[in-house]
Amino acid sequence: MVYYVEYVFAENFLIDFILLFITGKLIKRIIVYKRLVASSLIGAMYVVLVAYVGKDFMTYFIVKFSVSVLMIMVAFDSKGILTNIRVILCFYITSLIMVGIISALYYLTYDRVTVNAIVISLFAGYIALHFFFKEIRARIERNGYMRTVTISIGGKSKPLRAFIDTGNELTDPMTGKPVMVVNIESIRDMLGEVLYGNIIDFYKDKDGNYETLLNENNNLNLKIIRYNTISSKDEMMVCVTPDEIEIKSNDSSIVTDGAVIGIYPKKISRKEDYDALLFNKILEWEKERNNELVKSC
Repeated sequence: MVYYVEYVFAENFLIDFILLFITGKLIKRIIVYKRLVASSLIGAMYVVLVAYVGKDFMTYFIVKFSVSVLMIMVAFDSKGILTNIRVILCFYITSLIMVGIISALYYLTYDRVTVNAIVISLFAGYIALHFFFKEIRARIERNGYMRTVTISIGGKSKPLRAFIDTGNELTDPMTGKPVMVVNIESIRDMLGEVLYGNIIDFYKDKDGNYETLLNENNNLNLKIIRYNTISSKDEMMVCVTPDEIEIKSNDSSIVTDGAVIGIYPKKISRKEDYDALLFNKILEWEKERNNELVKSC
């Protein structure tokens, strides 16, 4: 079979252009088409040289890798070593997945693969990769809002896995303290079976006498907070003022008594990967804490 140089050049130019375009979209870079065209020309020219010049050194891994890095540097104006490594990894992951899709298409169509089929496969792969990277970004962002919180109530302490809910602006109307919502099951042993049962009964009976609940457990400084949600109004939440809470992230720790714990009778996370919802104000506290550390250095 005879392969014409212009056909080989055009085919590889098109494939490189699509791969670079997909990589740019996945890493959310501004697409500069002139850069992509120049980069694709480099990749296509390299393939032509390998095919028709045939020098052994041009097939070495270091040469292939250097050409791919050059293509990425031309296509994307990336600054910083970590940023470039991220772009290179994304480009190679995209390339490997696309090669797998095209190889599968090659066998499924009994060796009759057209350029149109390749282009369609590449964009089908882009859609799959888009959702894949979206899930990864969501997980990374989710982990960035996870904290370990140790609460102390009545001399008892317990660590909990908490998630920062930026929409949680619930506060105690009397003190103005933010409310951290905690699943009742996660602190059942701290409350004791009697108080646990009384709180559950209170939530079951919407017209229950909260004064009795508060008076019988005044040693724990219980209180009732009324709040509104999108779907309902005048909801009531049993809250307890802790001795203190310690909020730990990867690089900081905050110990405070400036928060209230809201006791929620249902699961907070469907996946059960956390038991508490932190308030939005914690982000301000952490920022202030980091600024203090910077000033002290």
